[in-house]
Amino acid sequence: MQALIFWEPSGFSLDRNNPYASLLARAMEAHGVRSVAGFRENLTPDWLRAHRDSFDVLHLHWPWGLYHGADLEETTRRCAALIDALFLARSLGYKVVWTMHNLYPHDSPTRDLDHLARLGVTACASAVIVHCRHARDLLARHFHRREAVFTAPHGHFCEAYPNAVSQSEARAKFGFNDSHFVYLFFGNVRTNKGVDRLLESFLTLRGEHLRLLFAARICSDYGACVVARAREADPRIVLRESKFYANEEFQWFFNAADLAVFPFTDILTSGTAITALSFHCPVLVPAIGCLPELVDASVGAIYDPAAPSGLDRALDAGRAIRREALRPGIEQKLRELSWDGIAHTTLEAYRA
Repeated sequence: MQALIFWEPSGFSLDRNNPYASLLARAMEAHGVRSVAGFRENLTPDWLRAHRDSFDVLHLHWPWGLYHGADLEETTRRCAALIDALFLARSLGYKVVWTMHNLYPHDSPTRDLDHLARLGVTACASAVIVHCRHARDLLARHFHRREAVFTAPHGHFCEAYPNAVSQSEARAKFGFNDSHFVYLFFGNVRTNKGVDRLLESFLTLRGEHLRLLFAARICSDYGACVVARAREADPRIVLRESKFYANEEFQWFFNAADLAVFPFTDILTSGTAITALSFHCPVLVPAIGCLPELVDASVGAIYDPAAPSGLDRALDAGRAIRREALRPGIEQKLRELSWDGIAHTTLEAYRA
C-alpha cells in the first residue's frame, strides 16, 4: 500500500518539521505502507487520474494549508478546488483520510470558510482519525461525522529529539541551581497559547527561588510584543527568543525545567505538551480539548481555566511537583502513546 501524506508545505522530515508525520510514516512502513509527501499540485484532476495506480490513500492532516491564499477570493477558489479534487479522488477509487488535529486552524481570518472546508473534507473522507473521545464528539457535533471514525492518540516524540544533556547541565546553562523551581513555557507565541495570562500569573507568585524559563518562538508581531513585555516584567523571567529552535536545542529547555506550563485558551491536541512528556518533564495544562484525556496527576497537573485565578492557584500548587517522582507515570503514559499502536489504527482507517 502507498499513501500520499499531506502534512506541511515543505513535506515531512525529522530535521526541521513537526516530527509527527515522519514518525508515523516510519511506523507505517513496518505495516507494509509506504508514505510519500503530498503537495497542492498533487490534487489536480490530471494528476489524480494519471497516478491512480500509484497511490491507494490520500491522507490529509492540515486542510487549511492546502487552500489558504493571499486573500479571501484566492482562498475561496482554492477551497472549492480542494473539495472538488477530493470528491474526484473518491470517484476514482482513492481512499481519503483526514486526521483532525484541530477543530479549526488557529489565527485564520476565514472561520466560516474553514467550517465549509471541513464539512466538505469530512463528507468525502472514507475515514477520519481523531486523537481523543472529546475530538470524536466535536467531529459529530460540528461536522456531522459519526461513521468510520477512528481514535488514535497523538504519538510521543522520544525518538525525534536528541536527549543527552543531564538536568544539572541544562539548569547550569541558564543559571539555575538546585534551590530554584523552574517553570517552562516553550513554543510559538500565538494568541491561543495564553502566554499573556501566564506572565500575569507568574508575577503574582512570591518566592525568589522561582524562575520562568520563557523559550519563545516568535512568528508574528503579536509574539514580538509579548516578548517585549516579558523582557521588562520580572528579573525572575529568563527569556530566550528565536524564530526557530533546532532539534538539538529542545533538550536544554525541557531538561532544565521542573514543570512545563502550557496555558492554552484554545486547543484540541498539543504536540508541545507531548514533547515535554517525551523529555520526562511534567506538564501543567488547562482542562480543554483532548488535554484532560492526556494529563492526570501521574504526569503533571490540570486546572479549570474558567475558575477565578485558576492558573494562579495551579502555578502555586505546581511547586509541590517533583519531576523524578512522576517519572514512572510519564513512562507509562509514553507507552500508551506508542507509534506502533497508532500505526495499527491508522492502517484500519486506510482500509475502511
